[in-house]
Amino acid sequence: MPNPEKVLEALQDDEVREILKRAISVQERALASGKRYEDWLGFEWYEVGAAPQTLNKLVRLGLLEIGYKSNKATCYKIPNVARVIQLIEEIERGEVQAESAEEIPADLFSIVVGHNDVKEILWRSIRSNGTVHVLLHGSPASAKSLFLEELSRLPNSRFVLGSSLTKAGLIQVLFESKPRYLIIDEIDKISDEDNLSALLSLMERGIVVETKYNRQRSIELTTTVFAAANRIEVLPPELLSRFVRLRFKDYTPDEFMEVVRVVLTERERVPMHVAVYIGERVLSELASRDPRDAVKIARLLKTPTKEEVDHVIGILKNRR
Repeated sequence: MPNPEKVLEALQDDEVREILKRAISVQERALASGKRYEDWLGFEWYEVGAAPQTLNKLVRLGLLEIGYKSNKATCYKIPNVARVIQLIEEIERGEVQAESAEEIPADLFSIVVGHNDVKEILWRSIRSNGTVHVLLHGSPASAKSLFLEELSRLPNSRFVLGSSLTKAGLIQVLFESKPRYLIIDEIDKISDEDNLSALLSLMERGIVVETKYNRQRSIELTTTVFAAANRIEVLPPELLSRFVRLRFKDYTPDEFMEVVRVVLTERERVPMHVAVYIGERVLSELASRDPRDAVKIARLLKTPTKEEVDHVIGILKNRR
């Protein structure tokens, strides 16, 4: 079936499933009488109690096909009854959701060194039948942002930066993107009341409401929120209470070196010996344990050599 994500999204609708169940019943009765599928024209809209617009939408999704069409009538058929029955049953048993149309990357978090306990909680949240929101907080020089970058690879996810949200910007993101996963960096820098109210309502009830120009619209979403903050004391208590909170500390020197080796070689494509040298020089010359500093230096190199590393670090050190 084409566009599997939209197929599953459509099948989340109770009315759509009931229409398809009636269509399956009509089709099975017709074929049980001895007619061949190829010879049967199909059912009309009134036989399944559905508007033609709805049936045409299901045709576009591949759930139905047009068996016959004239100026007076359009007849529809289900080309793959067994598959439709299977999807309906899986959805009603809660075994499949719209986002499963795209696979979660098998290598999710592989670039993150250590933090196996954090990875476990995040995986449990991703695989949960409900919504379990997770907040990563603590030292700026930790793996929080790297975790968020990995989470943004999830299907039907949307990444936003708290400091760059305009007034009610979060509401617009939710209405337009309808994300299954909302990834928020710098959540502690969201100050607008409209954005905070929308986030609270989303996390508590799965409902977002917008009132604009004396008109109101609302949307129901199943959205898990993953967020990061350096300081959680500035966040409203009612917002904090909606999160599972995971605190991060500064890297030890050994942890820093391991992170730099992995990030620079796998993501920045820096040779191993240069990646190690960058890490050592950042620790000793810049007195930093922030992997971002190592990444910045790697990206400033014209060629990946130790001489280039020394030259760039020398400039940065003199200008600090």
